[in-house]
Amino acid sequence: MSTSRPRILIIDDTPTIHDDFRKILAPHQHQDDLDALESSFFDEDPDDDDFEDFELAHAHQGEEGLELTRQSLVEQRPFAVAFVDMRMPPGWNGIETIRRIWLTDPRVQVVICTAYSDYSWKAVREEFGRTDNLIVLRKPFDNIEVAQLSNALVRKWELSRENEAQLAYLDAEVAKRTHKWRSAEERFSKAFASSPLGFALIDLENRQALDVNPAFVAATSIEETAAQSQPLDEFEIWKDQSEITAILDRLNEGKRVGETVVEVSDAAELHHMLRISADPFYLQATPCALLVFQDITRQFALENQLKQVQKMEDIGQLAAGIAHDFNNMLTAVQGFTVKALGRDDLAGELRHDLEQILGAGKRAATLTRQLLIFSRKQVTQEVLLDVGELIDGLTPMLVRLVGSTYEIAIRNTLDTPCAVVDASNIEQLLLNLVANARDALGDKGRIGIELDAVELTETAAEQQHPDARAGRFLRVRVSDNGPGIPADVLPKIFDPFFTTKPAGEGTGLGLSSCYGIAKQHRGWMEVDSTVGHGSTFSLLLPESENKQKQTSSSPTAAHPLSAESRAKMRGTEQILIVEDDSTVAGLMEVILRQHGYHPVCVEDGPSALQAWDEAERPFDLVLTDMVMPNGMSGTEVAEALLERKPDLHVVIATGYSQALLEKSVPAGLMERCHLLLKPYDIEKFLRLMRKLFDKTQAEVPV
Repeated sequence: MSTSRPRILIIDDTPTIHDDFRKILAPHQHQDDLDALESSFFDEDPDDDDFEDFELAHAHQGEEGLELTRQSLVEQRPFAVAFVDMRMPPGWNGIETIRRIWLTDPRVQVVICTAYSDYSWKAVREEFGRTDNLIVLRKPFDNIEVAQLSNALVRKWELSRENEAQLAYLDAEVAKRTHKWRSAEERFSKAFASSPLGFALIDLENRQALDVNPAFVAATSIEETAAQSQPLDEFEIWKDQSEITAILDRLNEGKRVGETVVEVSDAAELHHMLRISADPFYLQATPCALLVFQDITRQFALENQLKQVQKMEDIGQLAAGIAHDFNNMLTAVQGFTVKALGRDDLAGELRHDLEQILGAGKRAATLTRQLLIFSRKQVTQEVLLDVGELIDGLTPMLVRLVGSTYEIAIRNTLDTPCAVVDASNIEQLLLNLVANARDALGDKGRIGIELDAVELTETAAEQQHPDARAGRFLRVRVSDNGPGIPADVLPKIFDPFFTTKPAGEGTGLGLSSCYGIAKQHRGWMEVDSTVGHGSTFSLLLPESENKQKQTSSSPTAAHPLSAESRAKMRGTEQILIVEDDSTVAGLMEVILRQHGYHPVCVEDGPSALQAWDEAERPFDLVLTDMVMPNGMSGTEVAEALLERKPDLHVVIATGYSQALLEKSVPAGLMERCHLLLKPYDIEKFLRLMRKLFDKTQAEVPV
């Protein structure tokens, strides 16, 4: 087994939970032998898969998990993440297990798995006194959530280890250089003067510098002559003067100072973050200290950006859950409304009211779609398009959107700017950005839309944005000459439901949708704004070398069924509905019975398998929700039933994207299933069923 895969420890007293984690986090490991056999038969390497398995270790009690943790450190193969069950009778519970594991390896990321409320989050925080390495996961858990959570925590663990290694390297370098300087004055002088780190040799009796190097002058803006004539803690560059005073006091007591971060202002009043470390020593009986200054302004900014990205991921996960549940309710609202509108005996006023309800449901579905866009869990229809042509086609709508008092200037410097995009999503992003620019301008102003290309090197990508990477990208910039965005508002602008507009004038989902669209298209958003000098929002998309442009289409909206449509979509087949929302299940049962079908409704996967085994005649089609309780997802239900009947028609309903489904299911399963988006379009589902059944009947030989 390869040791390069990240290691995850599962501690749970239930064997089926271990099996679930194997399916989610290591679904391809059991295929190794088959792949090797295939390779030997056909003299070719097994196909690679973008999905990377984790290396799992399993324990059924806390004591066993602790021993595995100790052994992992002995083998120098530590665990990145541990999923720990809260209740594990007999023996230690989850809290005791976590406490002992952290005493052995405090770096491991811990996920508490529980279906109960034994401990509140406040109680857990008080129990451990730390929560930076701790997350609570409620049972039953969603496969996608567990996979995403594992990837995020493993990446966080890896970054932490890289950071520790870098800090250890820097400490080692400083210690090594300090030793050399003490042993050889000439070599010390050369290294002191040429080091990229700022050095200040301080006489601790008067707190003045004996010597400083050029890097110190560059970092602090304190000239050498000034540093040698004035105590270091009396300079006005320090944002909090007590910090440098405390450092010098500690050195005077003979204590080492390590990794202390202070903020300073240079001669141009620009703020910098400096990391200071120092060692006290005696130089010819005089107490001295060597202070090492490292400018970490860029690193500090990147860490803050990373925290912002992590926060956005957490908010996106919450938003996706809300949207998914809300789509169930909208399915019922729109479905029952469409059903009622199909009646021929409705009074005019009642029909009007129902049409208003249906319209409101469509608007609500649009809001949930924006939430799913932000969380990057909506279905997209990506094709290769000329983004310049897309912007040109959208220009008349943009002009009408902003009105005649605003000037719109569009500039395209590229001949064929092609990218693989969802046209409707990119149009929505541009509409949102232009509308925001208009609102920022007030009564009049200028809005610019510019399309160009940029090529980033590895170095430039690292310095530009946390999501940036090397390569060639299309850049769409929307700018305005408005008042700009205050510095305290900038970190929040992509948060869903955050808005600076008055109550009732915005949902706070416009920019969050833009953020989600950019991320789902494997790109990112950048913002450049200064108060009084306007704002520029930039969308960067991977450029495609292929120039064979295509077109895309949008999904059909729900609408009432006509009498003719209802007649064409009748049938007598037996349908199994697997849906945990009783309202949605009731809606589908009523609709199907009205059209002559024979539906059977169950609320979870195990009940579906039982209903299948007990049915008097085989089901012709299964409609299953993706996310369900009691340990079986919709894809697992589909897989189990297709084993019983390979030619079974399976429709999976979800509010998430097909790309996310394909990552969480066995290879080839989605090719045998059909996807149905929530909220349901009833007529679309009925037409899909009829199409599947009629095709099957046509294939049966006469």
